Amino acid sequence: MTSLLSAGLHIQPTTIAALEAASNIWSLLLEYAQESAAPDMVPPAIRAMDYKRLEALGVLHPISALLDGELIGYVTVLASEIPHYGRSIAITESIFVAKAHRKTGAGLKLLRAAEAKARELGSPVLLVSTPIDGDLAEVLPRVGYGEVGRTFLKKVMP
Repeated sequence: MTSLLSAGLHIQPTTIAALEAASNIWSLLLEYAQESAAPDMVPPAIRAMDYKRLEALGVLHPISALLDGELIGYVTVLASEIPHYGRSIAITESIFVAKAHRKTGAGLKLLRAAEAKARELGSPVLLVSTPIDGDLAEVLPRVGYGEVGRTFLKKVMP
């Protein structure tokens, strides 16, 4: 049974051009950047042309979450053959749902759609990274994800 909160929720494959055209894309990107900022990391400098190039090459697969037609979240799945494993491995390049819409189930549905895309692309796994103290870090272990490593960052240029 669909809850009232998610009655108008739609998770669907999309394009970078469609994400760009969403009237609220810049507010979503800003919220995402603020929430996931890492100390000493360079600020985001989103280059849509690079996303479109990866999409055209078939290695980037965007999926949107729309609530009553409004973009409330997205996930971008990257999948490419990794020489070390000799096969395609899928990762979430970005996954985000606006804080105001996290109780709609959109995040979990985006994650499930990303998993389905990874399977479709022949990847045996889906790698997801998240800020240590982010909401997603609490959700992932509850839905079957195990922590397999840590990412460390060191500033090497001023």
